Parts: sequence; C-alpha cells; structure tokens
Amino acid sequence: MNRSENIKAAIDIRSAFQGEAQAVPKQEKPSQSPITLRVTDEERERLKSMAAGMSVSAYIRKCIFAGDATRRKRRSHMPVKDQEAMARALALLGASRIANNLNQLAHKANMGSLIMDDTSLAKLDETYTYVRLMRDELVSALGLIEV
Repeated sequence: MNRSENIKAAIDIRSAFQGEAQAVPKQEKPSQSPITLRVTDEERERLKSMAAGMSVSAYIRKCIFAGDATRRKRRSHMPVKDQEAMARALALLGASRIANNLNQLAHKANMGSLIMDDTSLAKLDETYTYVRLMRDELVSALGLIEV
C-alpha cells in the first residue's frame, strides 16, 4: 500500500467513525434555573452558620421545599489537595518517556533479545527513578503523606 492509499484508508476510517459517533443521540440533562437572592454580609454569615455543613443553596432548598426537593447528584471526584504537585507529576510523566522505554523493554523481552548490559541497566534505573518520583508527587498531591 503506498502513501496515498494509506491516507485514503485513514480518511475512510475517520469518516466512518465520525458517522457512527454522531449517530448517538445526546441525552438531555434536566434543566436547573438559578435564582439570585441578595442578602447582607451578616445575613450570609447567618445562613452559613444555620446550614451547618451543608451548602447554602442546599440549606435554602431544604427550608423552602421541606424535604420535597429533588436530591442533587454529587460529583464523584476526589479533590486534589495540591494542584501544583499534581502538575509536577504530570510534567514528570511527560518528560520521562516512560511509556516508550517500557514498550521497548517489553518488545525486546518478547523477542528474547533483552541484554542486561550497562546501558540497559542505566535505562531501567532511570525508569525506576521516574516512576518513584511520579509516585511521590502523586502521594503528596493527594495529601496521603509528606514527601
């Protein structure tokens, strides 16, 4: 297959994929209309203390609808304690070329030609170091232990 045939095949696959992907109907979310309520700073502080751990919006909904309000879905993600540490972990992941290095090692191992000379050992050590750094950064970002 020459270059122009490869490009044509890729375009055909892309258009077929896009056609299938666009055929899936979007699910409409139930609409939520925001309501604005102006209060003084003192009233806001009073609402916060009365909410006792709830959001002010949830507290007001509870008071107005007295338990008849539709429960809102909570986000399922865990908040990240330190965004900068998470960014450092992602930067290390990108700079390490770890996926490429591990793929090359796996390929050589599968071919039976993995020779553990000084260069191979250095690459394995470098890969381990990057994995360890990423682990430490992620642990720190999640606030599990101090690194």
